[in-house]
Amino acid sequence: MHARASFSFDINPESLQKALVSALASLPANPKSREITLADRDGYLNGQLTFRLGIGNGDSFDTLDSKEEERVMNRIENRGPFNTLDLAFQLHYSVGDGRRHRVHEDHYVLRLVFQPGRAEVLVHHVKGVRRVEPDELVGIIIHELNVELTRDRYGQIELEAIDVT
Repeated sequence: MHARASFSFDINPESLQKALVSALASLPANPKSREITLADRDGYLNGQLTFRLGIGNGDSFDTLDSKEEERVMNRIENRGPFNTLDLAFQLHYSVGDGRRHRVHEDHYVLRLVFQPGRAEVLVHHVKGVRRVEPDELVGIIIHELNVELTRDRYGQIELEAIDVT
């Protein structure tokens, strides 16, 4: 485990999880600007960070696309909120300087454990050079979740603690 974080919330768990799934599903469509270093170039280059996400299904991870988002939302509505939610993140980096660069990606696995009014996030970096640190990934998720919660007219969540190892 490379990081452990927790946040508190004061809305019902079903609404929180639906907002979380919506926020995560929107990540692949919203690349983030990022300065990137490359082995064959000096200094930092303007680049982009894009996401590919998977959501745990018990045996493996299903790609979180619009169809899977709808399935998970229906599951939350019909069977109640999850106690645990496993997520797989592939972070892809690119540089738009007209040259072909092979930029290694990062792979993370996250487990969210939900308790009344609180959630714990366990982060494991599986592969890559950690261009995005575990605490930064948690920050991105919290930010996107707060954007979604604000859009749905809920109060924002607050990160209680984060410990990076």
